[in-house]
Amino acid sequence: MIGLVGAHRTGKTSLARLYAEKTGIKFLETSVSSIFRDLGYDASVTYDFDTRLSIQEEVLKRVDAKYAEYAGTEFITDRTPLDMAAYLLADAIGDRVPPECQVRVAEYVNACFESANRRFGLILLVQPGILLVDEPGKAAMNVAYIEHLNSLMFGLTVDERLTCHNYYMPRHVLDLDKRFQALQASIERSKGRVNAELADANRTGQVLIH
Repeated sequence: MIGLVGAHRTGKTSLARLYAEKTGIKFLETSVSSIFRDLGYDASVTYDFDTRLSIQEEVLKRVDAKYAEYAGTEFITDRTPLDMAAYLLADAIGDRVPPECQVRVAEYVNACFESANRRFGLILLVQPGILLVDEPGKAAMNVAYIEHLNSLMFGLTVDERLTCHNYYMPRHVLDLDKRFQALQASIERSKGRVNAELADANRTGQVLIH
């Protein structure tokens, strides 16, 4: 189960679709904006932090349930729980977070890590750099915000709470075919690590649960 993490407008969906097409595995598209609409909210509107946190909690619950439907099968998706944690943290600035929400924020971020570890074998960070083109329905081309999110997601992927295999796409890799090759290399490396862990477990008699 492969997850691509990264800010909007970085090419995650294009890469996930290409990988699914070339390998035949399932592409699981995650539309957070549609969940917002189902809940009666608009993803483009800035809500008070308590409301935003409540929405994010429901988004994580629904997306994790969707991942669970495909548990045990190979799939690739263009969004992970780490994306959700980063978008919430990006909104937690200044005096935006009321005291009564502080503990809930920490619990939410921990829940995002738990979901990522439970559902994914590999997570790859896709960094900014591709040419931004203004298109209807696409997220705003705010380069500073995209960079802010990328920094948050980079930090989340190296956090010790993330235990699934994780890598990042170097910034200079912008061509889609080269990105595909880099993703393939990450997956092969991850499989090699798993095989090594299993071989080591067999030698020592350790029982591994994945």
